[in-house]
Amino acid sequence: MSWATATLSEVATIERNSVAPGAITSGTTYVGLEHISAGGERFSPIQVEAGELSSNKFAFDADTILFGKLRPYLAKVVAPLVSGVCSTDILPIRPGGDLDKKFLLHFLLTPKQVAHVANRATGANLPRLSPIELAAMEIPLPPLKEQRRIAGILDAADALRRRRREALALLDTLPGAIFAEMYGKRSDLPTAKIEDVVVNSRTGPFGSQLLKSELVEAGIPVLGIDNVVTNKFVEETPRFITEEKYKALQRYTVIPGDVLITIMGTCGRCAVVPTGIPTMVNTKHLCCLTPKHDEIHSEYLRAAFLFDEDVHRQLEQQTKGSIMSGLNMGIIKGLSIKLPPMAEQKAFAARLHNANSHIENCITHSIELETLFAALQTRAFAGEL
Repeated sequence: MSWATATLSEVATIERNSVAPGAITSGTTYVGLEHISAGGERFSPIQVEAGELSSNKFAFDADTILFGKLRPYLAKVVAPLVSGVCSTDILPIRPGGDLDKKFLLHFLLTPKQVAHVANRATGANLPRLSPIELAAMEIPLPPLKEQRRIAGILDAADALRRRRREALALLDTLPGAIFAEMYGKRSDLPTAKIEDVVVNSRTGPFGSQLLKSELVEAGIPVLGIDNVVTNKFVEETPRFITEEKYKALQRYTVIPGDVLITIMGTCGRCAVVPTGIPTMVNTKHLCCLTPKHDEIHSEYLRAAFLFDEDVHRQLEQQTKGSIMSGLNMGIIKGLSIKLPPMAEQKAFAARLHNANSHIENCITHSIELETLFAALQTRAFAGEL
């Protein structure tokens, strides 16, 4: 289908109606770039008091679109439902009579247009898109009725993926909630130090034991922070050592059931090594704990480290409130944790497994919806929807 096209300036107005600080009254809605998330996913304007803002702002209303011109690759673009003032790093766009507001919003958020404006931004450290470049952007212009139909379809698809994301965010809190339900207020349980319930604890090779120059493109995988950063075990790694080097580093081999904790970079992330992995070693950035499996379940040990408030209090005391800079293997081994009967630990692990299955299903569905939405965007503005 062939549609007419127009520049943005031909069908919309980029408004820069300046509002002086003295004219801003208490209760005025204010929008800064920090109130718009990347991709326009979240919009959280605030109410300001008279005198709170110290520089001129732009006026906007519910008939405009707010376009973040600073770092335009972040696609901070939203359609507000209120009137107010915004940072001058945000450009209010008022569609004319031939352009539907939601149609324009969806067009500006397509990956193709985000890349387009990013390529035309200027400035190395703080790239900005000039109003002139924005005004010269070419947009498709189907009949208004067709614009509204397309916008309605994309609105519905977008609502589905947003609800899926919200559901996933709630599900992500489920493991912690299960732990809190089963053990959060239990005072009847014995305690033990982590060093007493593990067979072995070690960090990876230090100094000259493993040099960067000894890493190769294939061989025995070497685990680092990036393999634990999401509190889940990630098997893929770009680091390897040769079979010959592995002979010297065998004591750093990780085995299924080991609990890995990051002690550098993103300190305090934690994951359990699953079954079926190939031979691997860990780096000095990870503390590797091999539990006594007749006393403590790997999943329970991980959960206690991540979710137990008593453990968190100990960590704050030991690291002076900054886990990011002070975590080490000695601190971890000295932590005292509740030690429920093994039957309870196994029951917890089973519930956690079920919860994780739901989370994985939700992630799969979320990816499918994202793929569907991207396909709809492409087809919509190609006239194929």
